[in-house]
Amino acid sequence: MGFLGKLFGTEKDLPALDPSSPGAKRIEQLKGPLEAFVGKLHDPVELIPAERAIYAFIGRPPDRFGIAWFEKDGAEHNLKTLVKAKGLTVLQQNTLSAHLRKAYEKHVNEPRFSTTIGGKKVKVIPSTDLEADLTKVIHEVD
Repeated sequence: MGFLGKLFGTEKDLPALDPSSPGAKRIEQLKGPLEAFVGKLHDPVELIPAERAIYAFIGRPPDRFGIAWFEKDGAEHNLKTLVKAKGLTVLQQNTLSAHLRKAYEKHVNEPRFSTTIGGKKVKVIPSTDLEADLTKVIHEVD
């Protein structure tokens, strides 16, 4: 909804993430790096707390978005670091972005929750299916 949704109260309120849930526990393990990350952003953030990493869609997926992820050690990664590490071409980058968009769209009806990180409200999608798709797209890129 964005600004107008907030202004007119039409933006959907999400239920709070259960603090005892596996996703909340994963977020708590990386609280420091996530607070620093969310604190420097002005765009909305949607977290997918996964076993391997915590993924963060930034912006307005599936249309305009960025993605970052935090490994268990708290190291931040994003498309820029992935492109550099893998030496991806522009065509491969575009394909990667398209696959990320499809993964998000495929799981658009998954339950969403809210939590507060660093004083900002963020969405949380504790979906093992979305997690599996993101892991495949990001970590198995050639």
